[in-house]
Amino acid sequence: MKLSLFFSLIILGILSCDIIQREQKIPDQLLATVYDKTLKISDLSGLFPANANHQDSLKIISNFITRWTQDQVFLTEAEKHIPNDLVIEDLLKRYRESLISLNFQQLLIQENLDSLITDQELREFYEKNKDQYQLETSIIRCYIVKIEDGIREEKNIREWWDNPSDNNLKKLARISEKYNGIYHLQDSIWHNLSDIESIFPKNRISARNWTNGESLSFSANKFLYLFKVFEIVSKQEPAPISYVAPKARLVILNQRKSALLEDFKTKLYETELRKNNVKIFTE
Repeated sequence: MKLSLFFSLIILGILSCDIIQREQKIPDQLLATVYDKTLKISDLSGLFPANANHQDSLKIISNFITRWTQDQVFLTEAEKHIPNDLVIEDLLKRYRESLISLNFQQLLIQENLDSLITDQELREFYEKNKDQYQLETSIIRCYIVKIEDGIREEKNIREWWDNPSDNNLKKLARISEKYNGIYHLQDSIWHNLSDIESIFPKNRISARNWTNGESLSFSANKFLYLFKVFEIVSKQEPAPISYVAPKARLVILNQRKSALLEDFKTKLYETELRKNNVKIFTE
């Protein structure tokens, strides 16, 4: 009961932190110490979510005090084992410089990077680097429907399949879901050929016996199979541009970022040299 009352007073104190800072009328209650390190009410300011109730607040305070004291005990022990050649101030200085530099680089990129990549630029990049995009497995773009054979909607399914408008493709997707079927009906998506082969009876689909533009439908093992090939690319061949485009765009953007930063650094450096703000003293 006393502990709960103590924490309740802490909550009131935290809510009054602004008064503590502005008027110093309410004492900044000491909550815990670990050697010469202290934890006070003001250190908990902003700790609570807006919707926290009284019980939540008590738990948050208790957990925070426990975690803080444990961390300080561990840190105190760690400080006893700092190597003699480790200069903390130098590490902190380099870390601070890295943070400042990184923040400024991000600001420059946000304000100056042109993120638009034209199809022509993508094509030129692909042609120069296509040898780097050799496929490790065969890939395929296709339509597939695998659904129970002999269902009453089969006639409609075949009609929708033969006339693959956007609306009919949506109907095929819905009917496949209704009967727990399998379907792939986006012609822009590439799949590993082995994943597609696994949907069909063994040895019915492979890169060796199907060519671009072919289609078929057949029934086997109580399932109706509908299949249309748009494009197959065998392993060890260069990946098509539509397959590598997402990764290629990232590479182009990263190259632009590097070029932008290097250009800015060079121009800034040359400007400061001319202003005599950079001085190099050599023997």
